[in-house]
Amino acid sequence: MAKLNAEVDTTTAARYRVLSYPTIMVLNENGEEVDRVVGYYRAPEFISQVQDYMAGKNTLASQIAEEPAKKNDLEFVYKLADHFADHGLFDESRKRFLIFVGMDPKNRSGRTDDAYYRLARMARKEHDYASDRKYARIIVDRYPDSDMYKSAILEEGQGYRKDGKPGMLEKARAIFIDYAKRFPQDEDAPWAKEQADTLAAKIAARRGA
Repeated sequence: MAKLNAEVDTTTAARYRVLSYPTIMVLNENGEEVDRVVGYYRAPEFISQVQDYMAGKNTLASQIAEEPAKKNDLEFVYKLADHFADHGLFDESRKRFLIFVGMDPKNRSGRTDDAYYRLARMARKEHDYASDRKYARIIVDRYPDSDMYKSAILEEGQGYRKDGKPGMLEKARAIFIDYAKRFPQDEDAPWAKEQADTLAAKIAARRGA
């Protein structure tokens, strides 16, 4: 077993497309990647997942092989898209997520909002801030009762904050101010207010430059 800090060893992280932490790569005896576990899991779940991978079950490769037979299975399509995203294969992931949202536009599965959120986050990681905002805005406009609604508002704000084009910081600040006012008891409200204050200072500095 080897452990590295992907925020320090960025070359190795980029080589293996590690974009989320923690990422645990499961290797075979030849040092080749079998699959990876992304995120935190309880010990029984983690062990079960690794055992499945070592037995060739539920791996990305096995899911790709199953795709032609399960292309109309909503749950399968979502899991495959999610799995591609965990591997940093965003083009393949985006393709499946877009298929998924097209199959379930009314969010009967309860996952269409999650799919749009994943699309937004992937876009931001690729510095495609316009797409980041677009997907976040879809959640806000179409799924106001979604548990991703508040996260989508903040994601849209992030999409403006990161953009850097003229007027974007002002739009981001307005979103964060509105969030803090609308949801004062929310755990993210202090963070939103902090972002608004930081952006106010940046905007003032730009105007005074």
